[in-house]
Amino acid sequence: MVKVVFLDTNILITTVDPKDLHHARSVALMKSVSYSPLLLSPPVYAEVSVGMGSEAVLAFLEEWRIRPSFAAVDTPALWELAAERFASYRINRKRSGSDGPRRILTDFLIGAHALLAPGSGYASALATLDGRFFKQYFPELEVLVP
Repeated sequence: MVKVVFLDTNILITTVDPKDLHHARSVALMKSVSYSPLLLSPPVYAEVSVGMGSEAVLAFLEEWRIRPSFAAVDTPALWELAAERFASYRINRKRSGSDGPRRILTDFLIGAHALLAPGSGYASALATLDGRFFKQYFPELEVLVP
């Protein structure tokens, strides 16, 4: 079975920036999964474009053979799953009285997209520096952390 690896924004940003604390680990992870189709969800593409600019993003994607994936974006199941997991997060956060960093709906769209976009016949994984978060809210998704 083909494994599709979706990339979170933080992996891309740290791969591009040689001064980043996580750069070497992110590059090593990227190299280790480069045999797989590498994809990004539309929210990741947008987040990375803000920081890098569209021309730099396109060059980076071409260099690493990364494709934006728009599969499942217009599928109600993706939006429903993201909303369900985001609601669960908000309940957990309120219950715990957490003062840690807040998550936004985009994080849940990234997880839902990685889980639902490949379709039948594919396994998917998400490469991210936020492994604990994605393992908690998307336990059925394989999470790769450098």
